[in-house]
Amino acid sequence: MKLISMALTIIACLAPPAWAVAAPEISVDRPTYDFGSISQGKKVEHAFVIRNRGNVPLAIKSIRPSCGCTAIASSLSVIPPGKSGEIKASFNSANYSGAVQKTIAVESNDPKTPASILTIKGTIVEDIQLAPKQLNLGQVQAGVTRKTTITVTNKAKKPLGLIAAKSTLQQVTVTVEKKLLKPGESGTLLVSTTPRKGDRLLSGYLSITTDSPVKPEISVPVYGSTQN
Repeated sequence: MKLISMALTIIACLAPPAWAVAAPEISVDRPTYDFGSISQGKKVEHAFVIRNRGNVPLAIKSIRPSCGCTAIASSLSVIPPGKSGEIKASFNSANYSGAVQKTIAVESNDPKTPASILTIKGTIVEDIQLAPKQLNLGQVQAGVTRKTTITVTNKAKKPLGLIAAKSTLQQVTVTVEKKLLKPGESGTLLVSTTPRKGDRLLSGYLSITTDSPVKPEISVPVYGSTQN
């Protein structure tokens, strides 16, 4: 009996423990990257470090961003045990404002964590603010001119030049009343609309050209209807 017990003890010591099953194990150093506050139009770039804490190679099967505004690139498709790789993400903030959060789904052959989520978040500040952002003319009498305004506010830390403004509609003209705005200062765009007889709907854009390297051109949707 003693010999049998001793043999079983030796076998137990030689056998690998239950937790030592061969498998990859994905680990992300910082799965969430907060870029803080940036001006609208700037790009955010960040490299997520992916580690393999398992004992067999970690295969990255797919990397899917939540929207087309986020570009991605991976340094390795297979990460050896104990090694690491990078997933580089680039987020374009041109069409966003306020608090934003974008995610990247990473699928791997890790049996315990087949899907990992990487997150990029922060706040986008508009250096050039428009009020309103869309111009609803409502119903305008044919042959009668209606005047409306758009307020442009410079939230940047340097002066803003309003170079020009034009409309895609022949019935709409735009005048820039103040072409240089100091930091924190507001100016007005005067919009004059004169529908023609026979016009039914008015739909187009105002195009505002600035000297801002971040936002050199701004489009404002314009729409309304005509009363003949």
